[in-house]
Amino acid sequence: MNRRDFASMLFTHAVGTPAVVYGLTQAPAFAQEKYPSRPIRMIVPFPAGTAPDVSARFVAERMSKTLDQPVIVDNKPGASTIVGAQQFVATRPDGYNLLYTANVTLSINPHVYKKLPYQVSDLIPVTRTLAIPFVLVVRSDSKLKNLSDLIQEAKRTPGRLNYSSYGVATAPHVAMTYFCNNAGVSMTHVPYKDGGLVDLLGGSIDTAFSPVADVLQYLKTGKLRALAVSSAARIKSLPEVPAVAEMFPGFDGDSWHALFVLKGTPQSIADQLAAAARGVTASEEFSKFLADMGLVPAGDSPVQFASFLTNDSRRWEKVVKDNKISAE
Repeated sequence: MNRRDFASMLFTHAVGTPAVVYGLTQAPAFAQEKYPSRPIRMIVPFPAGTAPDVSARFVAERMSKTLDQPVIVDNKPGASTIVGAQQFVATRPDGYNLLYTANVTLSINPHVYKKLPYQVSDLIPVTRTLAIPFVLVVRSDSKLKNLSDLIQEAKRTPGRLNYSSYGVATAPHVAMTYFCNNAGVSMTHVPYKDGGLVDLLGGSIDTAFSPVADVLQYLKTGKLRALAVSSAARIKSLPEVPAVAEMFPGFDGDSWHALFVLKGTPQSIADQLAAAARGVTASEEFSKFLADMGLVPAGDSPVQFASFLTNDSRRWEKVVKDNKISAE
């Protein structure tokens, strides 16, 4: 799959749980053997060909070279990543099963579902591989020229402006809700299985907070106009577009992909996996792979990622609860 195909399929969701202490517990006693001595399975709770699958395969292939064992992607899609996460937590914590997922698994699902077949504390952070900025977009012929115009129009006619997303409780939906809360406005949510980009281009949808890779080509060709980005600061791919945080300090609505091991995995194995994964995310090859799509390499250490997850989860928990978002 080429980068344009990957870009066209990018979609995301959002993350974690509040006040969780992320860390490895005392590992069970396994027979001493060189790790890894056999292939490693990387569970991806998304269908083949989707963005998390494509980025997971990039990471897995290069981790294989470092670890000198195949890292095999195993797609287990379904139920907003719940199917794959459930299968992952049923495995043995020996480092031969990994979970590569997006933020929905940890930061949104625990707040929108009353019951889950996994606990956030079961998933131990290895590294966050990449960040996915969202772009607040309108058609190029829209009378809304900037973020202030959008806010003023939404305040003038509450609920009249509509926006699309990939569905209730997906990251674009929650990110736009977060924006509306900050701006003190209301708009009408129209969920689409495919994100609604066709209807946005066609004129029946007013705006969207879309993953950057979905819309970058339309911004470059002038079919869409970017009003703001969700990142804490401006992004390299759209340097002229302001961050929402420039108007509302502290705003950060990006999505992400990341790698996890199971609670109880020996610390030495977790460290080895983290080093292999971060070797990929720190590479120039990975940066180039992401650059054309506007994505941002991350590569947090396990400690940095754990702290990030706690803060990220608290943010989305508040948005979900304040707005009574439910995915039951």
